[in-house]
Amino acid sequence: MLNKSKQFNQSFLFALSLTLLSTTTHATVVKFNSPNNHVTISPQSFEIKWNNLMVNSPSLRVNNQDQTLTELKVNSVTNASWLLSPSKISVNATLKQNELTVSFTASSDMKIKRNQPVVLEWFNLDEERTDTLFLPFSEGMRVPVKDEVWANYLMTNYSGANTTQDLKMPFWTAQQKNAYISYQLIEATKNQLNFLNLKSKVDMYAAHHFTVLNQLQPFTVRITIGDSWLDGAKSYRQWRVENNISDPLSLKVQRNPNVRKLIGASQVYLFGKDLISTEDVIDWWGLKNWYLQQTKLSLPKEAIKELQPLSKGKDWFSQYHKQLLLNSISTSLGIKYKVPNPTLSDNTIAAQYLAAQNRKSWLEENASHFLKPSESWGQALSLDMITSLKKAGLDKLWLGFDNWMPAFYQPDVIDMAKRAGYLVATYDSYNTAIPAGTNDGWLTANLPESMRNKCAIELADKSKKKGFRGNGYYLNPNCHLDYVKKRVLDIVKYGHFNSLFIDVDATAMSREDYRDKSTETDMLDAFNERMDWISKQDQLVLGSEDGNSLTTRGIAFAHGLESVGFGWTDKDMKSNRQSPYYLGRWYPDHKPDFFFKPAKVKEPYKSLLFSPQYRVPLYQTVFHDEVINSHHWHTDSLKFTDVKAYRDLTAMLYNTPPMVHLTRDEASSNRSSRVQALKHYQDGFQPIHEQLWDKKLVDFIWLDKRGYIQQTSFDDGSKIIANFSNNLFKKNGVEIEPLSIKAILSNGNVVLWRSITK
Repeated sequence: MLNKSKQFNQSFLFALSLTLLSTTTHATVVKFNSPNNHVTISPQSFEIKWNNLMVNSPSLRVNNQDQTLTELKVNSVTNASWLLSPSKISVNATLKQNELTVSFTASSDMKIKRNQPVVLEWFNLDEERTDTLFLPFSEGMRVPVKDEVWANYLMTNYSGANTTQDLKMPFWTAQQKNAYISYQLIEATKNQLNFLNLKSKVDMYAAHHFTVLNQLQPFTVRITIGDSWLDGAKSYRQWRVENNISDPLSLKVQRNPNVRKLIGASQVYLFGKDLISTEDVIDWWGLKNWYLQQTKLSLPKEAIKELQPLSKGKDWFSQYHKQLLLNSISTSLGIKYKVPNPTLSDNTIAAQYLAAQNRKSWLEENASHFLKPSESWGQALSLDMITSLKKAGLDKLWLGFDNWMPAFYQPDVIDMAKRAGYLVATYDSYNTAIPAGTNDGWLTANLPESMRNKCAIELADKSKKKGFRGNGYYLNPNCHLDYVKKRVLDIVKYGHFNSLFIDVDATAMSREDYRDKSTETDMLDAFNERMDWISKQDQLVLGSEDGNSLTTRGIAFAHGLESVGFGWTDKDMKSNRQSPYYLGRWYPDHKPDFFFKPAKVKEPYKSLLFSPQYRVPLYQTVFHDEVINSHHWHTDSLKFTDVKAYRDLTAMLYNTPPMVHLTRDEASSNRSSRVQALKHYQDGFQPIHEQLWDKKLVDFIWLDKRGYIQQTSFDDGSKIIANFSNNLFKKNGVEIEPLSIKAILSNGNVVLWRSITK
């Protein structure tokens, strides 16, 4: 047997050597053979054939220039290398069992200009042979290639996408008949994907950019073949395990017992940042007259104009006037007890807490005749809200503020929520820094001036990267980490929080920074290190936006991938207030229409992003037992009326938590519609998640031909079946009502749940 093996290897090397030394360079090919695999690579064009599959169509160009070959070497039976000219990019290809790995490395003497990267075009989808694409631009898109609507959508919305922030996991899968070809980018930074509508078909290209900063980083692609539409995700999951990147929730619970409070918990955002709400006032006319005539506070012009003419018995004190009065009182107290701008030596969090307590004490001392007792005050969260939530039977919740001031006003209420078993968090961010005085209400972005200037990302064109919505500058996460750590600790200390939501860090929004020569990989490392440090602080449960696979260190939960943003520039959604698709104003501040106004979903988004036939649980296949993910906070579970059932059933099928926004007026009664919606979601999600939170999602199939009956399976044997249709489903002894799920759990429990659409 040994002699035969040796003879085979010698024959293979001889044949390969003859091929590589062919005088007709355009016909040169590299061949790898094993008992089950026959791979042929054309080095000059990077055409790859694997058995009877076209893995990659001819595509290779460097800076739009065709390449020729030199220095072809056969290193072993399963490895070969060559050099591309004139680019001087070296290539190394290895076949190991059912895995083909190809690395491209730029030479150290390659001349790259700061703002002119060397562009390696390497991937070209065979749109004729490919039936379906599986793309993790969100939880997972299932894209029929021969579909003009999808072709136009991808070309318009995703051409030019990167594989760090835009692609939520650095791989994609292409189906050719019964085979599934998956492409994982080991080096996920500085890659660009492009899409075209080619004769009503999706065509896809990929390119890697070698820059001044990443020139010495090899670009490596890992290609695998499977027989299931989840195989790309499974292969990526296994790669994360083998490379010690995976961090299961079970280990996070061991390190931090508070993480267990996430298990079965629904996600809730609480809106409002001020001390009192309309529910706290018992004498509106008395409060108005006192404020305008007796306080000697600085009064906003709008309050004088709108409130001064009103008189009791003659005018109606409308809801608008009530909210204006409370907003004006808050503004006046903010002026009376003003907080200085932060510096590197003083983040002013203690000053913010002191100011909050002073405002509360002053209002209690001077306006108690017009208000309920101060211990019941609260705009975002109050004692009566916690009572209502508990009375409704909601025993597991994550409660998140978009601003930490409500907790500074009422830390005792936060303590009560924690005693009720809830996680309570605030939104925080160190992504954008704005100039002092630009927007005092944007607390997270009010960072020291020296930090805004020193930490601003410097782009290749020498400009500083503009911050969120063009405000201020985006910051490099590796800069002034000591300031970030101190502010985080102070916010948690004064707010009594046991959880934190840090925005952007887990989106993998990496950029090169020429200020300190940080590569995108360096920036990803900095995000991960920052989150990892925060997660280790005194039983603090950390979450972040997206939970992108490149930036998950330290986080136990994420918000974003189950419903991603869309239609940002669509006028009907953004500005046409008469449209049924209008998302709403960012007003009033304590209850923005954007978050609470019901809306419909416009085509093609309705079909492409929400129809069950185009959804596939790629992210959950990798992360179900590692990161608990939910919707983006722009679109809670109740936002879209015409796709609510689809979103509900998809979440239940994937075993991901619901998200419901609340305000004081929406949660003062346990019978309110939003509180009851939360209870209904909990009845389905909690018992299933308590069984499956530490289990892998291992299979996903359709039980019908159209994709309206879908089933997920988990590694303990549990199954969840969803009926997305309006008809009763009966097959093989399984019966499921329309728009319902049935969870058959390995612990013997069966959970039936139906989406309520009215």
